[in-house]
Amino acid sequence: MEQASTSTARRGQAAGAETSRRSLKNFWAEGARDWKLSSSMAAFISFGIPILVCLAGAATALLGKHAYKAFTGEDGISENLQVLFWTFALILGLVVMGRLWQKGSKIFALLYLVLNIGIVFIVGEEISWGQRIFGWETSEELKAINKQEETNLHNIEGVGDKIKWLHVLIGSYGTIFPLLALLFRADARYREALSLLVPHYTLLPHFFATLVWRLQANLWKPPKSLYFVITEYSEVMELVLAVAFFMFLLFQFRRLKSPVPQGGIVEQLPLNSMERINRLRYQKSH
Repeated sequence: MEQASTSTARRGQAAGAETSRRSLKNFWAEGARDWKLSSSMAAFISFGIPILVCLAGAATALLGKHAYKAFTGEDGISENLQVLFWTFALILGLVVMGRLWQKGSKIFALLYLVLNIGIVFIVGEEISWGQRIFGWETSEELKAINKQEETNLHNIEGVGDKIKWLHVLIGSYGTIFPLLALLFRADARYREALSLLVPHYTLLPHFFATLVWRLQANLWKPPKSLYFVITEYSEVMELVLAVAFFMFLLFQFRRLKSPVPQGGIVEQLPLNSMERINRLRYQKSH
C-alpha cells in the first residue's frame, strides 16, 4: 500500500514537472509570436545579446589593460556602440511616435515624444554635445567642475551620482513592470496600453542585469586592486541598457506595422451579455 502511494506521488511529481516544462515552452513561444520571430531568435534577443555584451567586456579585461581601455575607455568601442544604438533607438522612437499620432493615440505619442527628448539628451551627453566631433574648447567655468573637463553634465561633480541612481530606477522599471504587466495580459482593456508603456518580458534580462550591476556599483566600493576593472565595466552595462532601449523601440516599430483602429490604442470595454444580444439583433434586422 505504501509502495503504491509512493509510486502515485512520483507520477504526480513527474506530471507536474512535465506540465511546467510545457507551460514554460508555451510561454516562450508566445513571446516569440509577439516579436513575430522564431523562438531561437527571440531567445537570442532576450539572453544572447546581453550575455555576449557582458562576455565581450570580460574578455577584453582578461586580455589586458590596453585592450580593456580600448573597449571601455573614452571614445572606445563600448561608448561608440552606445551612441550608435541610442541613435538607432531615436530614429525608431520618432517613427513610432509618428505612427501613434496618425492612429489617433495622441497621449501615447506625446509620451514617446518625452522618451525621444530623453534619448536626444543621452546622445548629446555621450558626444559632449558635439565637442568630441568638432573639438571646441571647454569653458573655464565648466572645466572647474567637470571631472573630464568636457561640455557635458554627467561628469559634473554630484550629477553623475544622481544619474547612477536613475539607472537603478530604469532597471527596476524594466524588471518589475513586465512581470506586473503579465497579470493584466488577458485583459483587453489594458493589454495594448501596457504593451506600449512597458518593455516586453523577453527584454527583462537586459534591465535586470542593469539593475543588479548598478545597485552593487552604487552600494559597494571595490578594493583598490579591482577598482579600475569594476568601475570601467559600467560602460559595458551602459551598452546593455542602450541595446535594451533599442530593442524596446524595435519591438514597438514591428508591432505597429499591423493595423490598429483609428481613435486610439486602448480597446473598448467588453460588452456584457445583454449588450451583445441587442447588438446581434440590430445586425440581423439591418
